Amino acid sequence: MFASLLLSLAVLASQASQATAADTAALVVGARTVTVFRAPFGPATAGERVELAKFRISQLLRDGADSISSFGLEGWTVIHLGHFPAFVLTPADVDSLRGETMEAKVQGARAGLALVVAEYVEARSVRSIIRAAALSLVATVLLLLLLRGLSCGRAWLQARSESVQNEMLSVRFPRLARIIHPEGIARAIKAALHAATWFIGLTAAYLYLTFVLTSFPWTRPAGEALGSVLKRVLTEIGQGMRDGIPDLIAIIVISFLAVLLGRLLDRLFRAVALRNVTIPGFHPETAEPTRRIAKGLLWMFAVILMYPYLPASDSAAFKGVSVFAGLLVSFGSAGIAGQLMSGLALMYSRGYHIGDFVMIGSHQGTVRELGLLTTRLRTVKDEYVSIPNSVVLTGGTVNYSAAGREGHTLTIYTSATIGYDVARTEVESLMLEAARGSSAVVASPAPFVLMRALGDYSIEYQLNAAIDAGRARELPQIYSALHSRVYDAFARAGVEILSPSYFALRDGNRMTIPEAIRPDLPAGSFRVKVDGTRS
Repeated sequence: MFASLLLSLAVLASQASQATAADTAALVVGARTVTVFRAPFGPATAGERVELAKFRISQLLRDGADSISSFGLEGWTVIHLGHFPAFVLTPADVDSLRGETMEAKVQGARAGLALVVAEYVEARSVRSIIRAAALSLVATVLLLLLLRGLSCGRAWLQARSESVQNEMLSVRFPRLARIIHPEGIARAIKAALHAATWFIGLTAAYLYLTFVLTSFPWTRPAGEALGSVLKRVLTEIGQGMRDGIPDLIAIIVISFLAVLLGRLLDRLFRAVALRNVTIPGFHPETAEPTRRIAKGLLWMFAVILMYPYLPASDSAAFKGVSVFAGLLVSFGSAGIAGQLMSGLALMYSRGYHIGDFVMIGSHQGTVRELGLLTTRLRTVKDEYVSIPNSVVLTGGTVNYSAAGREGHTLTIYTSATIGYDVARTEVESLMLEAARGSSAVVASPAPFVLMRALGDYSIEYQLNAAIDAGRARELPQIYSALHSRVYDAFARAGVEILSPSYFALRDGNRMTIPEAIRPDLPAGSFRVKVDGTRS
């Protein structure tokens, strides 16, 4: 029963609202809305009341009535135009749901009717029409001059942009010209000029149209509508700028403090790297990676502080974009994070520095860059090799320059296999002679020879010699010179180097001991047996 009562009330409310909506009409005179009738008055509906009021107002305006007054009568309010009633407002016409009162309803109706009277009088004044036409003509001339000036200004600025492309960029900003192509900058400037010209021109045309429409009484409502749209947009922009000034100040202060602290960190870590400042437990070699980490954390903290002050930071769209960006970073940075951690591990392990001569895997060269992702080497052939830090960390690295920083010499070594028929002392003497005659080998510590292995047909001798670690970058040339001296020493002594061992009988082959070195030996003096011995 209660449900049926609610249903009946809902049906009655719907019928009442439909009846009220159907019995609502606006009193529009010319292009102005004077008031809105929301209920019938006696036998006349709201629409009939509108037609009767329009007829009375038009008659009174033709008779020259121009004064407006209102009188209360038994709860109603009669609006007079001149000395005669124009229409009646009742309490039922008040929109109480929107907080409207009878007094506000009457004041609005009087203001609307006064505007109708003023525009009626103005529309029939030749002086006012001539004045409006003259102002419109002046506005038209100004608009044409402005559009012409915009066209000429754009052409002049485009011509100046070509000088930027051809001269100023490459001369004044050569580094920027290497990064950004001048033609691209010229195209961007032309596009910006084109967009700015259209924006200024359309804005001027909009203002011109608004001014011309508001100059004439017949089109003034349309012009006021255009002006209200522009005013609303400008008001919203102004309010947004006003409300955003405190947030902008906060962002500027946070950014300024972050930049200031970043510069202080740069100076501190630069001083540590140059050993001007000493921090216990902190190595100068790790100053640069620590500086990068500290500045990265500093700016991350600054961005976190600035986030609440960003425009629309609390909107759902901004949050969605933030989540999407976070997912992209999470999925796309898995490999990069591993490379970064490997780079930091290499930097803090201080295995090698920039300028060291190293061997990483099969690549030998000078370290040119130790980045967070890769290590760059410059080989002796002037080749630049980029090696991922994860590969460097998991593989072995030989640093030839580290001994020099610690005040030690660098020991180089080379091996040769000699047959059993040659005395050990003779081999060692020849190798040591070759080492001492090399300009790169230092006297202390003295060179020495090791017997590395006793093979089936030969003995492997290893020559070890110390060189200045500062000449590590010359290792290929030093090794080449040492090999040449060992080869020449054995060739002059008539000792055959069995590297690799020969398994074929040699008859007259002079490759190992040339006649130019041993002219006293006839060609083919040495013969190697199948077992590798000399005869």
